[in-house]
Amino acid sequence: MTVKTVAIAGAGDVAKYLVEELMRTNHRTIVLSRANRDWFVNQRVEIRITDYTEASITPLLKDVDVLISLLRDEGDFYITAHLAMIAACNMSPRCKRFIPSEFGGNIEDYPQQPVFHVPTHGPIRKVLASQLKFEYTLFNMGWFMDYFIPSDKTYLKPLPDIWPLDVKQKTLRLLGSGDEPVTFTAARDAARALARLVDVPTWPIYTYVAGETTTWNQVLRKMEKRFQTKFEVSKRPQSEIEKSIDNFDDGDIESIGLDHMDLWNATGAVGLPSDKTEQQRLTIFNNMEFMSIEEFMDKAEANDSVV
Repeated sequence: MTVKTVAIAGAGDVAKYLVEELMRTNHRTIVLSRANRDWFVNQRVEIRITDYTEASITPLLKDVDVLISLLRDEGDFYITAHLAMIAACNMSPRCKRFIPSEFGGNIEDYPQQPVFHVPTHGPIRKVLASQLKFEYTLFNMGWFMDYFIPSDKTYLKPLPDIWPLDVKQKTLRLLGSGDEPVTFTAARDAARALARLVDVPTWPIYTYVAGETTTWNQVLRKMEKRFQTKFEVSKRPQSEIEKSIDNFDDGDIESIGLDHMDLWNATGAVGLPSDKTEQQRLTIFNNMEFMSIEEFMDKAEANDSVV
């Protein structure tokens, strides 16, 4: 296969997995970051410093074939940075493929979920759909499965309060009826899938990768069986979440963020479309195995380091 230069925008937790998986290929890996980060320096990966303005990033993409954004932001920076990357790709003689930062659920059928992505991700999706100069795909994989395991076994930082399950305290915030579909994928598997996409000849507009699609009620049964104990369950139906959103106090930003994430779960928008996900597993990700929840937890228990 032709050696390609892949640039990763954002030197965060998920980028660590992607760097490791790209380094297993014959492709050249570059990380775009606002500052040098020790972990990436120690991996001896090339770091290019940028402030994510068009003037800053354009010269950095002249020799890049594929750009993958892992930038996480819920404000104007998401828009300005992605517009700058799109403009830079347009001016690059080689950058003809771009993966913006999505990493959500079924955004094809639920483009309004989670709600806080509408003002940021929405405009970027429209810009990408209106241009023909380079190929793009919107990559989605549901929840990161890593929140099931101890924090010392994953690069991902914990999400207290936002993540509904606490295996240490044996509690679950049951969202909606608990029977809505929800997809979980290990960050390692998501990174493996992204690395595979570099070599895939043609990209779909929407890419779906699933370790396991289940429901929160089924997750509860799995966890109670695994830990041989009953979990304390607090129920939060969709109507209660929507009422909380309607009564939002402008000063309570953290609360509205939690409400939007809970609504994402309660509507079933986290669950990837089963037919398309399976079709892509057989065609794009053929010969690749993605871990189920229990396989992932077993692997974490059997290893002393990050899985």
